Amino acid sequence: MSKIKSLFAKIKSIKNIEIYVALLLAVVVIVAVFIGNSSKNSEQTSTDNSYIAQMEHKICNVVENISGCGKATVAISYSSNEEKVYAYETQTTTSNGVTTVTKSIVSVKGEPLVTETLPPKILGVVVVAEGANDPIIRYKIVEVVVTLLNVDANNVQVFTYKS
Repeated sequence: MSKIKSLFAKIKSIKNIEIYVALLLAVVVIVAVFIGNSSKNSEQTSTDNSYIAQMEHKICNVVENISGCGKATVAISYSSNEEKVYAYETQTTTSNGVTTVTKSIVSVKGEPLVTETLPPKILGVVVVAEGANDPIIRYKIVEVVVTLLNVDANNVQVFTYKS
């Protein structure tokens, strides 16, 4: 017990101990906030990666079933910026014959109400497939990707699978 009392006595004798304690607490809070934010970002990245992986797999399966096309591999590049659609509340007021429409974001417990989270924006697609040296097969592959992902044909590149 006397050791604990002597330890407290030493701590109390340190000049400006309150400042050191406050700094230590501030660092702990900052680290906790940083860890919380990084886990939210990693959750979103995980969701984006899962969506992209599903789409790559789906396109690969469809391409491999095109007549004249064999084995295929698909890679999709995308923007990792999250896009959310928020709920809006519209109010219409009329004063002196003038109608005013105002829109405001609906919030629940101080947070904006998200109605939809959009999938990541696809920037480009690369398909490597057997049979892609045939221009007709190449065209069909591009059409599959354009149809499934709603991307511009200029953002789709098709290459021949190595033998």
